[in-house]
Amino acid sequence: MKKRALAALLVSTLTLATAPVTVFADTFDQQIQEKNDKIADLQNQQAGAQSQIETAEAEVAAVNGKIQDLEAKQTKLTDETLKLQDEIAQLKLRIAKRQEKINKQARDTQVNGSATTYLDAVLGSSSITDMVNRVQAMSTLVNANQDLLKQQQADKEAVESNVKENEAKIKELNESQTELAEQKKDIANKQAELEVLKATLAAEEAKTEQDKKTLQKKKAEAEAEAARIKAEQEKAEKARKAEAARQQKLAAQAAAEAKEQEKQAQESKPVQETPKAPEASTEPEDNNNTGSSETPEPTPTPDPEPTPDPEPEVPKPGDGNGIDHSGSGNMYPWGQCTYYVKMVAPWVGTYWGNGADWAYSASADGYRVDGTPEVGSVVVFAAGQHGFSAQYGHVGYVESVNGDGTFTFSQGGMGFASPTGPNYQTLSASGLRFIHRY
Repeated sequence: MKKRALAALLVSTLTLATAPVTVFADTFDQQIQEKNDKIADLQNQQAGAQSQIETAEAEVAAVNGKIQDLEAKQTKLTDETLKLQDEIAQLKLRIAKRQEKINKQARDTQVNGSATTYLDAVLGSSSITDMVNRVQAMSTLVNANQDLLKQQQADKEAVESNVKENEAKIKELNESQTELAEQKKDIANKQAELEVLKATLAAEEAKTEQDKKTLQKKKAEAEAEAARIKAEQEKAEKARKAEAARQQKLAAQAAAEAKEQEKQAQESKPVQETPKAPEASTEPEDNNNTGSSETPEPTPTPDPEPTPDPEPEVPKPGDGNGIDHSGSGNMYPWGQCTYYVKMVAPWVGTYWGNGADWAYSASADGYRVDGTPEVGSVVVFAAGQHGFSAQYGHVGYVESVNGDGTFTFSQGGMGFASPTGPNYQTLSASGLRFIHRY
């Protein structure tokens, strides 16, 4: 009876041991399904984000095309403005020189008396032929003066026309620059948004991939644990069946022995001995293990100065009472040296031409021009002087004068880090011209 009870207890124990295995497998199947659902959702989000990136990249490409067109237009307008500025400066210089000639003739007429001179020339003729020649010469002189006046008037009209044309081009250039600035701002915003979107997508993709790896690891661990438990259950079931067969065999032997002893007892009544039943000494070992281990999820890793040129020839300096052009606005091309000096010294002329022309133009407007730098004066470089433009020359604004014969000036221009200035430089004053406000 004791052995039968032990066998029944072993069967019951093995039956109960199979329940945690089922629960264990079901729990991991549920977790795996949840992870699969999350991965699918993240993949859908990534697909949507990729579509937004492609749209943003198309918009950036379109804006880049517009910017290239605007930059080409801006370059063309700048070249045209520079040429027009030079034409205006040349016309103004020609008008100034012609006006000086007209003024000289007027002064000669007032001093010498032209009418009397003409009459004396006729009356003092030695013959009719001499008189005719003198009259023709005086007529030619009068006609030349009239032609001079007509040319003067025509050049003045040309200056006015060129000024209007230049102002129109400057306006168009400014509008183009404004549009270019807006376009660049838009593309900068688009690129910033695109970078944020890409960074977000990369983070989501990395997280999804890490989750996927963690899920696969847990799944493999769950499958390995389930296989281990199943093997132990099969082993326990096999041991249970073997023990049951052994117990059944022992029970049969015990019954046979009891029957044989009973028969012998019947045959020999005087002495009766109670046979000893064999004892079962082996009990099955329960090796069932329903525990599980789970590896913690890893934390993802977070992603020499040139020799000065000879002094340029300039006209006689003005008296220092130059014309103040502060209210004329800045009509020089953006990003040029003339544009910068006009911004920091509004009193300079609006149509003084290229940098190399400024000394002559300023003198014609009454400004004092000499070779001595002063704080607040404008330094003028001839064409090619100190390595500046061999075609247009250069200008700058004097910031300080040093005791060693040098001076420091600020400047602008397309060749500097900041086209609109200020860009600072220190040079020797030797061989340079300076325009003084007073």
